[in-house]
Amino acid sequence: MSVVATFADRLKGQIQVNLKVAQRRLFGANNEKLDFLMDSFYKLSPNQRTAALAGSIGVVFLLVVMVFGLYFSLVSHLKNELSSSFAALHELQAKKAMYEQENRNFEKLVDMVERKTKQVSLKPFFEKIANEQGVAIEGLSDSKSPLPADNPLAERLQEVRVEMRMPNISIPRLLSFLVEVEKSNKYLRVQDLQIRARYGTKLYFDSQAKVRGYDSDR
Repeated sequence: MSVVATFADRLKGQIQVNLKVAQRRLFGANNEKLDFLMDSFYKLSPNQRTAALAGSIGVVFLLVVMVFGLYFSLVSHLKNELSSSFAALHELQAKKAMYEQENRNFEKLVDMVERKTKQVSLKPFFEKIANEQGVAIEGLSDSKSPLPADNPLAERLQEVRVEMRMPNISIPRLLSFLVEVEKSNKYLRVQDLQIRARYGTKLYFDSQAKVRGYDSDR
C-alpha cells in the first residue's frame, strides 16, 4: 500500500502544479488579466458580448478537454510506472528467494567439507593408506595456504597441498593407492603425478605425486 500511496501523492502533486501554472498563465499572477477581460467585456455591445461569451465557452471547453487529457495522460504514465515497479519488486523477491536457496546449499556444502576435513592429520592419514596398500612413501610433506580471494570458500577454508615420493612401485599398486586416497571422502584430489622408469626393470617405477585438498583448521 505504501507504493500506491506514493504514486497517488505524486499524481496529486503533479495535478496541483499543472493547475497553478495554467491559472497563472490564464489570469495572471494577481488575476490582472481577468480584471482586464471583465472591463473589456462590459465595454462591448450586446452582440459582441454574445460572441465573446460563445468564444469563451469554446475556450473553456477546450481547456477542460486539455485538462482531462493531461489528467488521463498522467494517470496512464503513473500506472505504467506502478506496473513496472511491481514487476521489478516481484523479480527482486524471486531473485531473493533463489539467493537464499543457493546460500543454504552453499552453507550445507561448506559444513560438509568442514566435517570431513576437520582435525584430519594428513601424514598419519597417508601413511595408513600406504600401509594398507603396501606402498612405501618417502619425503611426505604438507603445506597450507589461503584460497584466492575470489573463491567463495576463502573465508571458511584454506588449501592444503601434500607431496610425496613412491619409489620402486608398480603401476597397478600406484593407481590403487591414489584411488584409495580420492575415495576417502576427505576431498583430496591428485593434482600432479610424475612417473619415471627405473633402470633395469619394466615393472617398477619411481613416482612423485602432489595432492590438493581443503582444511578447515584456520
